[in-house]
Amino acid sequence: MLAVALAAPASPALAQPERATPSVPSTPPASAPAPTVTPAPAAPPAPSASADEASEASADEALARAKALFQEGNELRKIGDCQRALELYLRSRQLVASVPNTLNAAFCLDQLGRYDEALELYEALLTELRAELGEPERKSVASTIAALRARIGSVLVSSNVDGLVLIDGRPRGRLPVHGPIRLLPGGHTLRVVKDGWRTFETILTVRVAETTSVDAKLEPLANTGRLKIEDERLVGADLMIDGALIGQLPWEGALAPGPHFYSVRKGNLGSAPREANVVAGQLAVATVEAGPLGDEVRVVAQPLSADLTINGVPVGKGQWRGALPLGRHTFEAHEPGYFARTLRTAVDPTTRGDIVLPLAIDEAHPRWGRKVGVFRLEGVAGYAFASSLESDAELSCDSYRCSSVTRPTGFLAGLRGSYEFPTGAAIELTAGYLSLHTALERSLDATYAAPGGGGERLPIRYTFQDDIDLAGVTVMVGGSYHYGLSSWFDVGGALGLGVVLAEMRDEVTGTASDERRTVRVAVYNAGRAVRAAAPFAMPELRLRLKLGRLTASAGLGVGFFLVDGPPLETGNTYVVGAECDEEAPTVDCAPGKKVVFEELAHGTFTMFFPNIAVGYRF
Repeated sequence: MLAVALAAPASPALAQPERATPSVPSTPPASAPAPTVTPAPAAPPAPSASADEASEASADEALARAKALFQEGNELRKIGDCQRALELYLRSRQLVASVPNTLNAAFCLDQLGRYDEALELYEALLTELRAELGEPERKSVASTIAALRARIGSVLVSSNVDGLVLIDGRPRGRLPVHGPIRLLPGGHTLRVVKDGWRTFETILTVRVAETTSVDAKLEPLANTGRLKIEDERLVGADLMIDGALIGQLPWEGALAPGPHFYSVRKGNLGSAPREANVVAGQLAVATVEAGPLGDEVRVVAQPLSADLTINGVPVGKGQWRGALPLGRHTFEAHEPGYFARTLRTAVDPTTRGDIVLPLAIDEAHPRWGRKVGVFRLEGVAGYAFASSLESDAELSCDSYRCSSVTRPTGFLAGLRGSYEFPTGAAIELTAGYLSLHTALERSLDATYAAPGGGGERLPIRYTFQDDIDLAGVTVMVGGSYHYGLSSWFDVGGALGLGVVLAEMRDEVTGTASDERRTVRVAVYNAGRAVRAAAPFAMPELRLRLKLGRLTASAGLGVGFFLVDGPPLETGNTYVVGAECDEEAPTVDCAPGKKVVFEELAHGTFTMFFPNIAVGYRF
């Protein structure tokens, strides 16, 4: 795809638009249509010299204007304003069609994502302007056309009348249309219009590389009324009725009884859509209010089945395309089952592109029927960790010398059942299993009384290795809320209150030592489990992907354990298998001592729980 200067047939093989200042031809391309002039009343059969001169002057003026518009378009394209550049290229092409302005217009349409319109102009290069392209350029344009065809779809329209086909408010030819009409993928509003027949209208969905067929059957009108529109200031202005170009002012014709919308345009002057009511067997006279027009815009309702109004005038369903007078306008879209949308905005010389009115679904509307909640069952699993269990063993590091302290880690897994109401709120019940483990090594310097009396105190150092476990069945009840960002993705939060039916233990092993010996010690009831309920509260944030009845979600929960755990049933610490020599006492002679006596299994701590869940909706 390529943008070029209006100099000579240019190569479409280049990938980017030329940035140099464009040059212009001294004569129009051979394919440019010759301007017409009105001959003098008394002219002989052969054109007179004055007529030839007038024709040449008119052609020169058209060429000069075409070149100026093309150069202005190039300057805008260089600064990235393809929208305004496109308008100038198209105006240049209307005056004198050539390879450069056709190619640059096609390039800008491609950049703007209007691939169907770009394809039409690239095909025009191979038909209308083929003689100005060399063989390499023809092959390059053909390659570009093939790439564009792979990005669009098409519709094949047939009908029982030779009516005008309008798609999204844009005329696409009169029936019978030779071959499919190219369209961008997505939803479109198709209308077929013919005088004396009831207008056909439908919403269609176009898919990439597919052709959709539409058979537009129009019904003849049983009776008609007449509408007359005239304005002395706008004689010759184009007249659009119900979105179709009907003729020029002044105009009078037959229409179906009922409301119709019309607008006029003459150069840079025109009107917004206005409404006229036609009565069977009567003549209705409509007026025109015209003013300076802005650029063409497209008004789009979502969904396309919604009715559109502009300044209170109904303009059909889904989409409307055209130029509006400068100033403030009111756009409305409404559809049963949706909340109406109103947008008031000003149209100025810089306004262009799409004006979109998305409608939000009204869940309470009878259109959607009575909604009921859904049951969902999910398997949940995640990594659990905390900075500390706040057990006495861990807190003793304030007075003991601790080393090799590990962070409490483990897992939480289970099943979560929920009932979700139509509003997105849900009640939940979760049952699972929690396991946390931490380990540390600590040492404490103490003394003991020497055997035999005398009051002497001997030094001793105790070193303990603690393996602390907290595990048990977990039950949690709570509520959640999910907000749908789309039909397949939502975000949410939850809050649960739960309890761990926990079994807690501390497998304590250790040694006692002095300057001469190190011996093993045992702690009475070390490793013996104690059981208690550990209540907690857990808020959680979630992201959820919905794939039909299946769901997959990721969450981050934070569990706050609310009360201290029970004390462990540990007792005195004893030297194991030692024989005391009272003549030369060592640590073998140390009596039982309450060193790690009845320490709390855990305190009030915070646990983090990143998790994933996979579920099924019943």
